[in-house]
Amino acid sequence: DHGVSSSLFQNPAKLHLTLGTLVLLNEQEIQKACDLLQRCKEDFVDQITGGKPLTVEVAGVEYMNDDPAMTDVLYAKVHMKDGSDRLQVMADQLVERFVASGLMLKEWDRVKLHATVMNTVFRKDPSAEERNSTMTGKSSFKERESFNGRNILKLFEHFYFGEVQLDSVRLSQRFSSDASGYYATSGQLTFS
Repeated sequence: DHGVSSSLFQNPAKLHLTLGTLVLLNEQEIQKACDLLQRCKEDFVDQITGGKPLTVEVAGVEYMNDDPAMTDVLYAKVHMKDGSDRLQVMADQLVERFVASGLMLKEWDRVKLHATVMNTVFRKDPSAEERNSTMTGKSSFKERESFNGRNILKLFEHFYFGEVQLDSVRLSQRFSSDASGYYATSGQLTFS
C-alpha cells in the first residue's frame, strides 16, 4: 500500500507502552525522577499491582490521526486480561504525579494505553545522508510521509498479538539501546 515500508515498524526489542515524555536535562533531574518513581511505588503502585506483574492482552490495531489513508502512527491496543482498569488507573496516577512535580507537561486527560507498531518517524530516508553532507549547518528536517493504513486496519483489526506480563515502569532514554536491544534505562520501579 502507498507509503508502507519495512522501515516503519518498531524494533521488536523496543516495544513498550509510553506513559509520558520527560525532558531531564541533568543528573539532578534524572535523580528527582527516579526518587519520584520510588515514592509512587510506595504510595500507590504496590497497592494497585498487589506486588505482582500485571497480565495484559495486546489485540487489535488502531491509528492515531483522523484519516486511515494518511496514517502516521499505527498501534496495538492494550488492555488488562482480567478486564479491570488497574493499568489505566496506575498510568494516570503516575502521570499525574510527574505533572505535579513539574517534570512532565500535561498533554491529555488520561494516558492512551498503546504499543506503537508502525510510525512514520522511523522511516528511513535514503537521501538523508547525502543531504546532511551537502547541507552542513542547515536543518535536514523532512516532512513526515504518511502511509495508507486502510488495508492493514482491515486485516489486523482483531489480530491477537498475545499476552505479556508487565512488571516494571522504566525511565527509558530515547535514541538509545542497552545490551538487550531495549532502550537504556535511567531508573525503574518493579511491581514484585
